[in-house]
Amino acid sequence: MYKKLSLMIIVFGLLANVAFSQGYAFRVLASKGKNMVKTSGSDWQTLKTGAKLNKGDQVKLEANGYVGLVHASGKTMELKEASTYDIAKLSSELGTGTKNIASKYADFVMSKMTPEQKEQNRKKYASVTGAAERGANDAAINLYMPQSVPVLSKSVVIRWEPIKENAVYVVSLKNLFEEKIMVAETSDPFYTIDFTDNKIKDAIVENLIIVNVALKDDASTASKNAAIDLLSGDDAKTYEVELKSLEENIGSATSINSLILAEFYEEKGLTLDAITSYENAIKMSPDVEYFQEAYDEFLIRNGLKEPEN
Repeated sequence: MYKKLSLMIIVFGLLANVAFSQGYAFRVLASKGKNMVKTSGSDWQTLKTGAKLNKGDQVKLEANGYVGLVHASGKTMELKEASTYDIAKLSSELGTGTKNIASKYADFVMSKMTPEQKEQNRKKYASVTGAAERGANDAAINLYMPQSVPVLSKSVVIRWEPIKENAVYVVSLKNLFEEKIMVAETSDPFYTIDFTDNKIKDAIVENLIIVNVALKDDASTASKNAAIDLLSGDDAKTYEVELKSLEENIGSATSINSLILAEFYEEKGLTLDAITSYENAIKMSPDVEYFQEAYDEFLIRNGLKEPEN
């Protein structure tokens, strides 16, 4: 009986390995331009986001094209040069390996960007009374962040909905006692807060920072105050171990890897960290619309931005 059980385990293990090896090599997470794919025995066809690519396939990029790929193992790759790529060769460059934690979050990206899921997000937003309470979009200036949010990163981007052209905004940071830490002006509808800056670091009380944004020429046109809770000690360690593992698996900083990090942060309820990752993705690939679209979908499903009509 024991020998028979052992044999069954070996057989099932072999079958699992065969199934993995026969599966797809890559999935297309993002695509820009008139990119094409050719499968065995077929003509060139338009490459679509979400498509699965096998080792016998080829992908062709035209000038200024872009393709973001997720390997079956969870590793990522970006194609930016106009050329014809052999999927088997690309797969071999990444080496072999089983699925890792990055694959899990890549799956999340795919599932949330389907037309069905995006439609569901809009229906959910429309049906929730008071959805704006999570953010500040019932104030004169809508901050794209909850009114209270934990933060793990040492630097984050806050963004708000522009009020008018050529506007100048005043970003104010205060501590728990309403004492001003820093005031900055910007003509952009976003601002980066660096928590390692001594002006900020030395003035923080109980790891809390209060953020407010107002028009320079009209202080009454302002956002609500939003509280940022800087995670430290055991609270930070709760996330840091898994985050380190994820970062080691995805490798260098790229747009597609920033998207995967954003999914991690969203799952953990670290909304502002997720926003910063989306901002990084767009900054690295400003001409790839997919990243902005994914960012907008994130804001909508989290009740921080109203969907466009």
